[in-house]
Amino acid sequence: MSARLLSLFLLPALSWAMPNVSDGKLLYDESCAKCHHTPYESLGWNEMTSKAELGYMIESCSDYFQLDWNAQDIEDTSEYLNAEFFFLEK
Repeated sequence: MSARLLSLFLLPALSWAMPNVSDGKLLYDESCAKCHHTPYESLGWNEMTSKAELGYMIESCSDYFQLDWNAQDIEDTSEYLNAEFFFLEK
């Protein structure tokens, strides 16, 4: 398989793996802001200590409200919230 052909298969996978803060903001504004005007207005959000906890909370809300979000949606929203509010390093 040529390198060019291989890159055509890998490019979509690599682009999906990169978190997108803009998409995360859109997802938050459309689905989360209805209940969470700011993340700190929710029980437990002000106690986040890691990106893993943040992702877990987002995934829990997605499941509870049946948002049908995929892993990329959760990662994008987590990245947005971390960049905007939490500033968690790990």
